[in-house]
Amino acid sequence: MKNYIAGFRSNKKRNKNIAKVYYILIMLFFMIGSSKSINDISLCLLLLATPSLVLNIKYLFAKRNKKQKKKIFINTLTVYLILLCVFSFTLPKINETSADSQLLSQESINKKNYTKKDKNEGETPQEATINEVTENKAEIHFINTGNSDAILIKEGSKAALIDGGDNDDENTVVSYLKKQGVKELEYIFATHPDADHIGGLDAVINSIAVKNVYVSNGDANTKTYADFINAISNKGLNPSVPLLNSEFKLEKSKFKVLSVANEKEVNDNSIVLEYINGNDKILFMGDAGREIENNINTEDVDLLKIGHHGSRTSSDPSFIRKTNPEYAVITVGENNRYGHPHEETMDTLKNNNIEVHRNDECGDIIFISTGKGLEVNCKIGSYNVGNKKQSSSSSSNKNYSSSNKYSDTTKNTNNLASSHTSKVEESDNISDSSSSDIVYWTPNGKSYHLTKSCSTLSRSKIINSGTISQSGKNDPCDRCI
Repeated sequence: MKNYIAGFRSNKKRNKNIAKVYYILIMLFFMIGSSKSINDISLCLLLLATPSLVLNIKYLFAKRNKKQKKKIFINTLTVYLILLCVFSFTLPKINETSADSQLLSQESINKKNYTKKDKNEGETPQEATINEVTENKAEIHFINTGNSDAILIKEGSKAALIDGGDNDDENTVVSYLKKQGVKELEYIFATHPDADHIGGLDAVINSIAVKNVYVSNGDANTKTYADFINAISNKGLNPSVPLLNSEFKLEKSKFKVLSVANEKEVNDNSIVLEYINGNDKILFMGDAGREIENNINTEDVDLLKIGHHGSRTSSDPSFIRKTNPEYAVITVGENNRYGHPHEETMDTLKNNNIEVHRNDECGDIIFISTGKGLEVNCKIGSYNVGNKKQSSSSSSNKNYSSSNKYSDTTKNTNNLASSHTSKVEESDNISDSSSSDIVYWTPNGKSYHLTKSCSTLSRSKIINSGTISQSGKNDPCDRCI
């Protein structure tokens, strides 16, 4: 066997040491820097086999034992070619298509005229001409599914869906897509396997034609995730993890993958996407937390979908300053059980003078991207924080006023009655008191948990339950709360 392994053909210590270093480096690269897909495995094996193939070619022309060396060379070459074929056939495929744009009627939305921050100020006429961008309209729909994510992006006849709401949002999402005339989805991006992001995707896949499905690293041992995977399998689709910095065209616009981490924390594995249409940039954060935010390579976006429904685990002040959005959208349900959005996040948005739009105050939120600026269908939202003790937004909430940055309060805020639906909150419309909520904790743990099945409790032998005050813990779990 050692005749096939470069560096171990002889008993020379130097050759063995060089070979060991090479093989160890390749294995470390595979374990740390890959997603453990078939494509990555085949690439790793190719790199391991390359020195053997090169040296076998060299030894093939040696005078001694030529017949035996020819046999070794043929066997090595055969294995190498098989690995090369596997690697080639498992490369991710990125569809790039184009078609004529079908534009949404301008009369159907409440326009918000907006010019980007003086990007052309001070330019010469020649520079201004070079920087001109042809108007190209796209629609970004933040579907009102309560405290969950379901985001539709349409450009002409093409459409993509980022997440699909929770399990009880199936009918809402499917109905919304059909009312928008969506008969086929070019892409589904399942940002991560939490139920409030993939719960309705099985119904979408069963009801509407889908071309491509992209998923995050990791999985979940839940019925929701199993339903999602079974729906994909039954339709003959092959989900894959997108490559970092890969791009996916819709028509003239495109998505770019900014994060596809492989961490223990499932929220941090969220696929983070930047949608680019002309000069407009929109950033979709999934539930990614602050550590991921610090590693994302982007800045100066126009619209930010706030991470994790406004939780304190996301929206680090430095990240908000770096991305410097004009608008922020919070996908949040009224009186949700988590108290989203949290005070820390709303303080950050207020202090940075960012215009907020939120599902709990506006219902379905629709932005129109023209390639030169954004227009929005609903009124400016508040900086109120979530308060699960209250049955409705009231004076007990932290009552910030809207930013003075947009002082025109006389804008027409009529809804798009002809084409958009509203949703009565179901499972997220819970008004239980934190003093009577049942939570779970371990004697030595620092946090309390909303559910006993939280993955961070899976190895705990002793799990206590009771109210938050009985737990004596002040820190909510970042994963289940």
